[in-house]
Amino acid sequence: MCGRYSLTKSVKTLQEHFEAIPVGVTHQARYNIAPSQILPVVVAENGERQLRPMRWGLLPSWAKDEKLGHKLINARAETVHEKPSFKTAFRSTRCLVPADGFYEWKQDNGTKTPQYIFLQDGGLFAFAGLWSTWNGPKGPVDTFTIITTEANRQLQALHHRMPVILNPESYSDWLNASTSSQDLKTLLRPLAGNALGFHAVTTLVNSPKNDVADCRKPLTN
Repeated sequence: MCGRYSLTKSVKTLQEHFEAIPVGVTHQARYNIAPSQILPVVVAENGERQLRPMRWGLLPSWAKDEKLGHKLINARAETVHEKPSFKTAFRSTRCLVPADGFYEWKQDNGTKTPQYIFLQDGGLFAFAGLWSTWNGPKGPVDTFTIITTEANRQLQALHHRMPVILNPESYSDWLNASTSSQDLKTLLRPLAGNALGFHAVTTLVNSPKNDVADCRKPLTN
């Protein structure tokens, strides 16, 4: 699963990279993002890309309990097209989730060591995501989830799953409402090649209260 990530780039950088218009979004450098927090997400609305604030943890429009979002922070690529919680969003409301790194916990002899994973060129990237608007007692809330797939060869030693990282040339197809289901499924694959790097980090990241640059610094002996 993907339960923590980082996004340290400015709104201006996000705007330029994703060619998206900011709509009510603010953002400061975040080093330890956790579910239920409000983050920038890219959607296609009215023929343009928009950068909008959304809460992490999908709430389908039919959800009765707001707590359901805590269980829907990830969607499996293998079943996202058929699961009741995700199939409507998969058909019509897909999104890009900007990030510049994410965390997984490597288990070794009963000990879990957090690992920070990033593009080796240090660049910005996007997870494949889904979004939905939930009409709660305090008004509408936009929410999102991150799609995961099997780990690629680089990350198999850390975890058996990884978030789907889209190539920039796939952004438009992923956001386009007319892209066929079959074509969408071909995008939900592990990132190919050796583009990723990773290193062990401090257990500071275990608590979402710790949102500082030290969370992703390499662990030194």
